[in-house]
Amino acid sequence: MVDWDRVERLRSKGMDWEEIASDPKVNYTAPEGVEDSGRALKTLYYTRKSGRSQSGKKRVDAPKATFSGQFKNFLIPGGEGILVLGLVWFPVAYFVSYVGVLTPAVPYVILVLVVGAVFLALGAVFGTGRLADNWKKPLALGLVVGLVISGGVALAGVSLGVPNLARVTVAEPGGWQGETPRNTPWETNSLPVVFFMGSIACPYCSASSWAFQAALQNVGTLTGTQYGTSNPQDVYPNTPEVEFVSATFVSNYISLDVKEGADDSSTASMPALSLDEQAYVSTYDGQGSIPYFVVGGIYVHVGTLVDPSILQGMSPSTVAGIMTNPSSNPSVYNAIHQQQLYFEAYIVKADMIAGITPPTFGSDNGTVQSIVSAIS
Repeated sequence: MVDWDRVERLRSKGMDWEEIASDPKVNYTAPEGVEDSGRALKTLYYTRKSGRSQSGKKRVDAPKATFSGQFKNFLIPGGEGILVLGLVWFPVAYFVSYVGVLTPAVPYVILVLVVGAVFLALGAVFGTGRLADNWKKPLALGLVVGLVISGGVALAGVSLGVPNLARVTVAEPGGWQGETPRNTPWETNSLPVVFFMGSIACPYCSASSWAFQAALQNVGTLTGTQYGTSNPQDVYPNTPEVEFVSATFVSNYISLDVKEGADDSSTASMPALSLDEQAYVSTYDGQGSIPYFVVGGIYVHVGTLVDPSILQGMSPSTVAGIMTNPSSNPSVYNAIHQQQLYFEAYIVKADMIAGITPPTFGSDNGTVQSIVSAIS
């Protein structure tokens, strides 16, 4: 049977009737004794279009395109276009971080690729053997749509002021990471931002809060904190903590940005993040692990600063007493104080990058100075 769909496609390409008739995929065989197969195919084509057979009687044909025919012809090129769209979108959304902040790369690309694969699989099941004729237009369409979408989101990210962050990091002292190439500093009122994301329910946040509090108290005036404990049903239950939910902070050296969940249940919810905050979380803490710290938009730490196991069985007032009287429990004090010094060193480094004279401990404390000199 003549493949009339292919005939139409070849005609649209400007091929003459002789070439069309000789195409094996058209599946046309001229009647016996006919020398000009192209002319015969042309006559048959227009006779068919007029709705009459060669005998002049009204011809009753099958529908021009069955549902399955339409379905399979759509699926094959549709799948190609969707797959190409996904392949274009992924590198843009993944490597251009402000695009990924507005539209995360991985989940959407997986969805797009799965849909495209399903279309192609169905096309294979109902295949017509015409993929070679159909791939160019959908591939080009997928490429154009992918670029338009990613370009549009990129422009939206720029207009909203979302920072475009380097995804590559290098190891820094104390388990921290530094961005390379170095990001533009994250500042508020010309001061480096110290960002903390955590939850009062999280034992790792609770243990880390003591070092964080001690570092902040050395660079500004911290008020409004409260003592509490982590969730009693979690690992390391009832870990003593300093809560920053209602804290206020005044400093000439840094600007404090805290997003701490105030729900102490096992299903604690986190506060909504601004686009700037989300950019740093998406880029360097893709799993949303807490505690999470950023200093100056350049140095990040994901995970606990202090091992919560060393605080088990203690009350918040006990830990607070240790911090004011180190000799009462030197091992606990040293574990917390060591992380405090690292935190202070990164604050000093961020101030130096921002052109701000660091606090006096930055020059008076030899340990802090030693850490600062090791930070890239």
